[in-house]
Amino acid sequence: MLDGMFTVPGDGRLDYGAVMRALADIGYAGWVIIEAEQDPAKADPRRYGEMGLRHLQQAAAGAGLAVVS
Repeated sequence: MLDGMFTVPGDGRLDYGAVMRALADIGYAGWVIIEAEQDPAKADPRRYGEMGLRHLQQAAAGAGLAVVS
């Protein structure tokens, strides 16, 4: 495994905006579940969890999807 291979949404290269737009294009209205693992010794779980959630909420809202907080 590569060091730092897994990260939270908004901290990596995956374009979640494009993913959310694709879901909106097909009229998707269900749950989106993203798992993101961090080494707590390197990345504070609360800070990175909040960062990932905020990034996904912004991407979903930008695509016109309903956002639940």
